[in-house]
Amino acid sequence: LAQAFSSSSFPVAPSPPAAVRAAPMAAASGSDAAASGGVQDPAFVFPAFRSEAWIKKDFDNIRPPAEVLEGQDLMPSYIANFPTAGLYPGKVAAVREQIRSSLFRQALFKVQNVEVTYMEECKAPRILRSVMTRGASSSFSAVSAVASASEWWSNPADAKMMCEEVWTVDRCGHNADYHVRYFKEGGDGFSASVFPAGLRDMWGSLKYHYT
Repeated sequence: LAQAFSSSSFPVAPSPPAAVRAAPMAAASGSDAAASGGVQDPAFVFPAFRSEAWIKKDFDNIRPPAEVLEGQDLMPSYIANFPTAGLYPGKVAAVREQIRSSLFRQALFKVQNVEVTYMEECKAPRILRSVMTRGASSSFSAVSAVASASEWWSNPADAKMMCEEVWTVDRCGHNADYHVRYFKEGGDGFSASVFPAGLRDMWGSLKYHYT
């Protein structure tokens, strides 16, 4: 059983070599995104450019805000189906938190891929100002529609979306929104995708990947 609950046993997509460091609590502005729930405070600070020194220093210290994936079932099937899993609540909770942290790092990595394209005009650290969960009753979003079409093409057939969040990132005083979508793949796999809301940010994402 100890092996079943080992930290590397759940098949989450590999975490990218990126991280975000928790900043001291600071007042944060709200988001106008059509969403339910969310966090106004505390904020998280992270660099647009992932230097090797920063990765080595901060990668293991990443702790996602409580609102990220709040209320989502991050239980892999192989644990849920384990007859005596209920006898080890601490180990089960640790596995769930590790999956949540891994998905948060994946999403931050993809946000940084866009933010680094703005380094010439904004070298300051970025601030994650808010995390809002889009509910089923949220208004139509063109970004979500484009994301769904892209994911239909690229995701495995057994991928099922768990939830969608809108992250608002402060870029030198300018708020940039990102749609972050989380998926469960089969019984044990998890993944995250990120789609910027702004047209220029979409172009920045394409530029990062194809130049």
